[in-house]
Amino acid sequence: MPSLLDSEWLLGLLIFSLTAAVMSFGVPGVLVPISFSSGALLGGWEGMAVVGVGALLGSQAFFVVTRRWLGARLRHRWGDRLKRLDGEIARRGFFYLLGLRLLGMPHLALTAASALSPMRARSFALATLLGLLPAIGLAAMAGSAI
Repeated sequence: MPSLLDSEWLLGLLIFSLTAAVMSFGVPGVLVPISFSSGALLGGWEGMAVVGVGALLGSQAFFVVTRRWLGARLRHRWGDRLKRLDGEIARRGFFYLLGLRLLGMPHLALTAASALSPMRARSFALATLLGLLPAIGLAAMAGSAI
C-alpha cells in the first residue's frame, strides 16, 4: 500500500479537501500557507490547480449557505437601508469583489457581504477565482522552488 506522500492523487485530494473545508468555514489566513505547501508537495502548477479549485468550491459553499440562512433575515431587517447599495452591487459588484480580493481583504467578511448582496453566484465565483489566483499562484510557485 503506497504512503500518502508517494501518491500524488491522494495527496492532491487531501490538499483539495483541506482547502475546500477551511474556505467553506471561513478560517482566516490559511490560503497562502496551503498554497505554499501544495507547491512544495505537488509542484507549482499542480499545487496551484488543486488549491484554486478547492478555494473556489469552499468559497462558493460558504456563499450559498450564508445567502440561504442569513439573507432573508437581514433583508427583512435592513431592506430599506440596503436599496441604494444593492443597485450599485448589482451593476458593478463583480469589479468591486475582484478588486477587494486582489487587495487581500478578509475572506470571511468579503464572502458574507457578497452573499447578502444581490450579486449572482456565477459572478461571485468568477471574481473569487480571478481574485485569488495570483496569491495562490505566487505561493505555489514559491513552494515548488524548495
